Amino acid sequence: MTSGATTPDFHDEFLAGGVAVRIRPIRLEDREREAEFVRSLSPASRYFRFHSALRELTPQMLERFTRINYPDEMALVALVDGADGEEQVGVARYVRQSGSDTAEIAIVVADDWQGRGIATRLLTDLRDVARQAGITRLVASVLRENGRMLELVRRLGFSAQGAGDEFRTSQLGKRVTPPADDSPPDRQ
Repeated sequence: MTSGATTPDFHDEFLAGGVAVRIRPIRLEDREREAEFVRSLSPASRYFRFHSALRELTPQMLERFTRINYPDEMALVALVDGADGEEQVGVARYVRQSGSDTAEIAIVVADDWQGRGIATRLLTDLRDVARQAGITRLVASVLRENGRMLELVRRLGFSAQGAGDEFRTSQLGKRVTPPADDSPPDRQ
């Protein structure tokens, strides 16, 4: 895969339950961190994210997930300080649909870190980066049994767009509009 335009210099930091969480674009050197993150997810979290019983990322998947092709692709990782250095606790990504201004999103947060606002912050930041890349619509395919994700994207303004493959997924979409002024983006 060839590299696209220069990845934006994006960084965000906030507190989640009193712990500093840093959000930044994923990098090639994050391969092993990304692999360990996916391995550490519960089977249910992996299933909700990948819509399959995936146990581990293949080398090809790791390459694709860590070599982003901005502005058509972006992945933001959420990191905290752990006992052995930085630990990945979440990732959100978009992939632009070919020849359009629409991108599909995906997100997963480590089981122990769910319910602390990380997914909301990751999706809000991803929306802002997508907006800068000229994307005007975000869509998500969410497994119907993934109630927490359905609740999150609906709370962030996504609405139903019909049934997905074999009615296993819900298709949701949201128009991405530019901010009305130069004020900081909302942190829903």
